[in-house]
Amino acid sequence: MTVTTPSQEQQLVLQACRGLAANGLGPSIGGHVSVRVPGEERYWTNRLSRTFEEMQLDDIVLLDFEGRSVDPDVVVSPGIGFHHGIYGLRPDVGAIVHTHGYWVTAQSAFGREPRMLHNMSTYFHGRTAIAPDDEIDAIAPAMKDGDVAIIIPWHGAITLGATIAEAAGLHVTFDYACRLDVSLSGDKEVPTMPDDHAEAVQKLLTKANYLQLAWDLMVRKGERCYDGQVVVPAPAA
Repeated sequence: MTVTTPSQEQQLVLQACRGLAANGLGPSIGGHVSVRVPGEERYWTNRLSRTFEEMQLDDIVLLDFEGRSVDPDVVVSPGIGFHHGIYGLRPDVGAIVHTHGYWVTAQSAFGREPRMLHNMSTYFHGRTAIAPDDEIDAIAPAMKDGDVAIIIPWHGAITLGATIAEAAGLHVTFDYACRLDVSLSGDKEVPTMPDDHAEAVQKLLTKANYLQLAWDLMVRKGERCYDGQVVVPAPAA
């Protein structure tokens, strides 16, 4: 019997799926995480038929930039194409997260980036694309160099990072920013952060390495909430 040692990227995808699940972003079928294989036109991603809460190492499969799987028995999302599309356009992107989380999906119905209502919202200030659908032909003209989030109206959201720590940390942060915006959507008088203040806060968060800390917390939560079979999400704060 041949035992295959899992790659680091394969394990990172699983950690991200479980961390997202622990944060309530993985209860339904749909959504995908990917991590690029350095120096290659290939990436690891998750199968379609399991939720993030259920994901196991065998559910993480290797694809090439044509979307072809090395394991044809593992069915991935038919919407996976934007992953290799973005990797082809953005060599700075090493990981991608897409979910249909409740708050990010609610935000997508507005068809705009979350308002600057909290320090963490500033990560997305001027760095969020709005694409009409999830095809790369729609995303490419909407996405600027340096964008870290993409909203697909009435669908969900995508976050991008040089590493999975950035992409996943941004996704959980985006969910929080969307929750604030959607919850306060009926309050027309709520003040938003001025642009210059938002830019200063964004630089401060980067200096503090917040996304790496957020990722470390996601990993810890994923491990704590995994019962040996599935991830049982932590209660929402």
